Amino acid sequence: MDKVAEEMQNLLENSGMSNSISKPDPLICEDCKEERPMTQVKHPFKDELRWVHCACPCKIKQMEDFDREQKNKERQVRINRLLRLSSSMEDIKAMTFQNYKRRKGAENAHEEIAKALRNFGDSKEGVFIFGETGNGKSHLTAAGGNELIRQGYAVIFITEKDLFSRLLATKNFKNKESFHEIMGACLDADLLIWDDFLSSQRLSNDEKDWMFQIINGRERANKPIWYTSNLTPAEFNSDATAYMLDDKGRTWWRIIGNNNCVFNEAMNYRKSQAFAKAMGISVEEYEKRAGGA
Repeated sequence: MDKVAEEMQNLLENSGMSNSISKPDPLICEDCKEERPMTQVKHPFKDELRWVHCACPCKIKQMEDFDREQKNKERQVRINRLLRLSSSMEDIKAMTFQNYKRRKGAENAHEEIAKALRNFGDSKEGVFIFGETGNGKSHLTAAGGNELIRQGYAVIFITEKDLFSRLLATKNFKNKESFHEIMGACLDADLLIWDDFLSSQRLSNDEKDWMFQIINGRERANKPIWYTSNLTPAEFNSDATAYMLDDKGRTWWRIIGNNNCVFNEAMNYRKSQAFAKAMGISVEEYEKRAGGA
């Protein structure tokens, strides 16, 4: 046997391969004290099978548990890092399905978020909920986001105004957040909840560019966005809205094509409360009268 073959043979024996075709004596695991399993494999440069002692199942489980623990720690660090970008975190954490008030007109929006949650790991379609201000759109999407966080996903909930303000502030060299940190987080999160989409009356060229980078980047990465918007049905269907984002409407049609769009018909809850109190009737009664007017 030449020197290279001899070294290879020694290496194979040190890694657990038998030095003959005979079945070797069993080895006892030092941890669980059970016999380690054995199997036969083809010798790399001889036309014969050799016995190999395998890793004990208890050792494999230890390694898998360690790997899972490390991944969980890394995922939690990532989640916490991304959560710091969210707007009004304390308010968002308080928005749950348990304290969400189901209201007439919001049934379709509620079902759309429930469906998005059920299919989150499989479908990358987003949701676009539009309708009157104060009718529960933000609470509904935040509740869904909180449920996904509980399941171990990284979620960012951010208002359009806050997003643009923070990106703009990165031009200040004293700013704590860099442009790439904010943009990278928006692209990296498992879910981006974009609250008050198109709340800006006029968009600067920079803002249009930021919108496109985020929307296009998440589309390419197959990561969904849940939008809330105070657009009316007429505004939603208007060409003027489509061309607000770019002169060809490409960004708007990308949004429409990648999201399940639903009109939340519920009324502004605070407005209903105020009028109901003034009239001395319940919110439900006021909305019933207003809806039938």
